[in-house]
Amino acid sequence: MRARGLADALMDLLFPPRCQVCGELCDDPLCATCMEDVEFITDPVCPYCGQAVQPGWPPGRLCAECRDGRAVSGARAAGFYAGTLRDAVRRFKFDGRTRLAEPLAEMLVVVVRREVEESGLPLGDCAALVPVPLHPARLQWRGFDQARMLCERMAEAVAMPVWTDVLARIRNTTPQTELRGSSRRENVLGAFEARRGFKLRGRSILLVDDVFTTGATIEECARELRRAGAAAVYALTVCRTAPLWHHARFMDHDDRREAAQTDAAGTSQS
Repeated sequence: MRARGLADALMDLLFPPRCQVCGELCDDPLCATCMEDVEFITDPVCPYCGQAVQPGWPPGRLCAECRDGRAVSGARAAGFYAGTLRDAVRRFKFDGRTRLAEPLAEMLVVVVRREVEESGLPLGDCAALVPVPLHPARLQWRGFDQARMLCERMAEAVAMPVWTDVLARIRNTTPQTELRGSSRRENVLGAFEARRGFKLRGRSILLVDDVFTTGATIEECARELRRAGAAAVYALTVCRTAPLWHHARFMDHDDRREAAQTDAAGTSQS
């Protein structure tokens, strides 16, 4: 056995690999049980933005947000920002568990292939993957760019290059998670700058990020890329918030309630 292989085997013995979400012993970053708990988005959805719509929704009809118009040419997400997937994204993004980039990127690859096979959004025609960029100060603090890492993990599978030089975040904004509604839109106004327009002109771009909440960040990026000449800008995210009527939204609330009750019980016993 080579020295490197022996070192890896020793590390596995001392620190056996575990699921990066639940902590169970597992060779994969996301165990089978956690994967089964992911709330993937399935039909029916808005044909434009990919948000879930209620059963019986007329085929081809846009949701209210899309009827009002969007800068992005279309959007899709793998699952809902709830339960296991929410935990996976948080641990990847905030706890530095970068091994989760692999299964999360695989979820995005599945979405791209499905859209191509089912003649949905023309994601397969995009010239490149473009990660929603971090501001340099945020990148230095976090140590890695989660959107760029997702793009790099999925690039070969979808046969697209990753362009990190066509979009920059020029203003260090307040994290969107700390804001609500119109404040999110105001927060990202003028926060991005498209560059190297000669690469963008007349081409379709696939913009990649981790979470789609109100879509304010995606919309601002899409506007900037289209101003620079991109023919179309599609968005692909690991997850998005569920609509108010969807059970995933209630599951999210149940998780929060359970966590709050656990915290309260712990406080009363301390």
